[in-house]
This record gives sequence, structure tokens and C-alpha cells, in this order.
Amino acid sequence: MGKHEKGTPKEIANRSKIKGMQKLKFYCEMCQKQCRDANGFKCHLTSEAHQRQLLLFAENSDRYISEFSGEFLRGFMQILKSQYGTRRVRANEVYQSYIKDRNHIHMNSTMWHTLTGLVQWLGNKEKCKIDLGDKGWYIQYIDHESENRKQDEEKKVKQELDDEQKQQDIIEAQINRAREVHGEQEYTESTELVRNEDEKIELALNLNKKPTLEALQKPFVQLGANALERARVKKEQPEDRWGRRRSRSRSRSPHGPSTSRGKERTKKSALDEIKEMEERRKEKANRKDYWLCPGIVVKIVTKKLGEDYYKAKGTVRELVDDYTAKVKVDDVVLKLDQAHVETVIPQVGREMMIVNGAYRGSKATLLEIDQEAFAVHLKLSSGLCKGREITVPYEDASKLAA
Repeated sequence: MGKHEKGTPKEIANRSKIKGMQKLKFYCEMCQKQCRDANGFKCHLTSEAHQRQLLLFAENSDRYISEFSGEFLRGFMQILKSQYGTRRVRANEVYQSYIKDRNHIHMNSTMWHTLTGLVQWLGNKEKCKIDLGDKGWYIQYIDHESENRKQDEEKKVKQELDDEQKQQDIIEAQINRAREVHGEQEYTESTELVRNEDEKIELALNLNKKPTLEALQKPFVQLGANALERARVKKEQPEDRWGRRRSRSRSRSPHGPSTSRGKERTKKSALDEIKEMEERRKEKANRKDYWLCPGIVVKIVTKKLGEDYYKAKGTVRELVDDYTAKVKVDDVVLKLDQAHVETVIPQVGREMMIVNGAYRGSKATLLEIDQEAFAVHLKLSSGLCKGREITVPYEDASKLAA
């Protein structure tokens, strides 16, 4: 069979199919599937996979429309920013550059039904400068990154000041605790010496008086038994005084270690407070209302997909957004919301992924399952805190796919 002549409708249709330029009315946005003709599109509408996606869309249609609108806007603005910068350009030219991508989000699945509506929305949100010319709408990108960088720097400086204030509060609390334990000690403040320059300096020295002449002329006393006894007593007195000093030093020595132990306890409690504060900071920063991440195993808990998929386990392949993921169950890939799945707890000794909380994104090994507290005891196997043992609830960790 020969080829069709160039320019005939059949040849143009075949050429458009090869390039991927097919009719928009035969494209299903929910399933992300392009059909070639009306017959193929009709068969797709009656398929089981399409019916499942329609059930999910009917449950929360506003969220899906908002999701498609957000993806379309991000792609459109990325092309405007990267290719045209802050130049004034026709909106239709930017749109034609955007739809060159075969997998782009179609405008009929977004909140804007026409390009004019999108341009006017961008102008109202002050994302672009818009004006109407002879050839249609013109847009100009407004760069807000410089202002955002300035705000980020201000937030960073404020965060550093807050951290310094927290450290100062901890030090003051330690000082107050030490005063309560050891009592308030009185310290004399040093003052500047103030004296009169004209005043005479007098020295009071207690010098022993020189013996008089009469005392020197007295005869020497002969040494006897009493004199020897007095000399022996005088020699023993320094030994007694040294012995008493040693006993006093021994009596004071037990108090030294107790003071040092008190200081050690104070330092230990301060270190614990710093660790607890760091844990609270991590928990506040990493605690989110979404927890899906690629590579984990989840269980389907909704019956809207049929009994075949109820309580079935699958692996998260990729994330559509923070709350939606593509889950592979057997040989079928489903687009599910996190409200329709839950985490999976494996056997002891298996690897898990922490999906929420202070150690979000870290891998860990399952050590023990606490069924009464609905928690698992884990040992971190990655990250800066590798080797640390922690306890997290069931919903904060899930099994890693093999």
C-alpha cells in the first residue's frame, strides 16, 4: 500500500500523530492519557481505571482542580521567567512555548478557561504587569526574589537573636538553681582607692623592744630537769599544732567531693535541657500535616476502590504533591490521597523510614513494638544521630520497600 500524497488530510493526520500533536478533546487529564480518535477515547471512558479515577475526583473535585491549576501556573511562570525574564512579551507566545511539552497540563482542566482569564488573574495577583495591545494581551514578569531574599535574611537574624536569648535564659536558670542548692554567697565589690595626697603616711610596726642593760647583766640560769622538760614541751607543741591542722583538713575534706558532685549534677541537667530544647526545635520544624514519601510501603484503607484493593499493600513510587502519591499495587498504579492509606509496621529487625516528627526522612531499624502505647522502638541507621534509639508512634514510621 503506497503512501498518501503530501498535503492530503490523511497524510497530515499521520504526521501529527508521529509528532504527538493530537486533539485536545481526546485527552483525559485525570488518567493523563491521550487517545488518538473518538473510538479510543470512548473505550477509555468505560475502562475500570478511568472509573476509579472519577470516584476519587468526585470525592474532592475542588482539590484536584486546584492541583491542576497550580501545576499549570508553575510551568507557565517558569517559562516566562527563564526564557523572557522581565521583558514585555505577548501572552500567547508564552503559552505556545508552554504547550510544546507533550505532557503539559491542559488549560481546560484548570480554573482558567481562557488565556485572557489567566492573564487578568496574574495582573490582579501582581505576579505580572499586563496591558492590552493591538496583537492581544502583553505580560511582563515582576521579580519578587530580591524582596524574598531580604525577608529571609531578616528572619535568619531574628532566629539567631532568639537562639542567643534562649541560651542566656538557660544560663540564668542554672545560676539561680546553683544559688538555691549551695546558698547565696556574699561577695564584696572592689572599690577605687581614695586618699588625700597631702596626708602623711604612717607605719605601725610592732617590733620587739631591745633588752635593757640590767637584763643583760643578770646571771644565766643553769639548765636542770625542769628546763629540759620545758624545752621538750616546746618542741612537741609544733607537732601538736601540725597534727591538729591535719585533723582539721581531714574533717573538711569530705565536703569537697560533695560540692564537685553537685556541680556535675548541675552541668548534667543543663546538658539534658539543651538536648530537650533541640529535640523540641526539631519536632516543631519537621512536624507536618503530610507524611507521604517515595519508597515506603502503605496500606489502602478505603473501600471506594473496590474489595480487591481494600487493605492491599503497595509501594509509593512518586509524589504528585504533598498529600497525593502514585502507589503501585501489584501491576496497577493508583493515584491516592494520604487519607486513603496508612503506614505499615514490619517485623522486628526490618528497615523503616521515619515519615514525620523530629527525625523525618531518617532510616531506622525496628527493635521493638509496643502494642499498648501504639508505638515502635527504633534505632537510627542514618543521619547525624546514627545509633540513637528513639520511640515514635505508629503513624510516624513506615516499612521501607525491599
